[in-house]
Amino acid sequence: MSKKREHHKLFMVGSDAPFQFTEAYKSLRTNLEFLAATSDCKTILITSSVPGEGKSNVAVNLAITLADSGKRVVLVDCDMRKSTISRCLHIPRDHIGITNTITGKDRTQLANALVNFKDLGIVVLPVGTIPPNPSELLATKAMENTFEALKQVYDYIIVDTPPVSVVTDAAVLCKYADGALLVVRPGVTTIEGAQLSKKNLEAVNARILGVVMNGYNVKKAGKKDGYYYSYSYGYSNDDAAGKKSRSKA
Repeated sequence: MSKKREHHKLFMVGSDAPFQFTEAYKSLRTNLEFLAATSDCKTILITSSVPGEGKSNVAVNLAITLADSGKRVVLVDCDMRKSTISRCLHIPRDHIGITNTITGKDRTQLANALVNFKDLGIVVLPVGTIPPNPSELLATKAMENTFEALKQVYDYIIVDTPPVSVVTDAAVLCKYADGALLVVRPGVTTIEGAQLSKKNLEAVNARILGVVMNGYNVKKAGKKDGYYYSYSYGYSNDDAAGKKSRSKA
């Protein structure tokens, strides 16, 4: 599947993206590559506290940025509650996906479910048929085998999940991931919500790699205009910033 980047609904890194926006993801990529070089950190779970914080946008752009450095990257849409990636990348709703590879008597071959976006440099594994019991499905041996199969082919596996404070899916998926990134957004994420998300991830022994602040409006902070990303390890000082929004404040 090949589509021009500007036709996608998500705001993505590319030649027409603002410099600060692209640089923010490059900084995030550098940090993650350092972790991968010093420890096993190639399957990365992306989650948030509540809907509307932009986790799917972060997942897509991180995957593209990693692929731009020559890495083989697969983006796995595991948000079986409200899939954003498949919709925004214009993957047909009836396209087979990860659920079809692990359920039913006629299991689909994993290779048949993958969608290759050559213009983006990434491969996407869509959700597929939405099951009535996502949490139970995510905890199966078949799901574990799927991630193991992907690890044999790809350098990085980026996993988009539902908000960790809303349903248990992200917590279940943590056992397949080497680490998790928590996406927060000013005006959407509350301190209590972020703390609860951190607690929920720690409860399943998830390795929290850091926090991505999405949509930070530095104009209101007295700096350059626009909306910016920032990235930080854990809950410490910000490491990088980049432009986030299509429109300026």
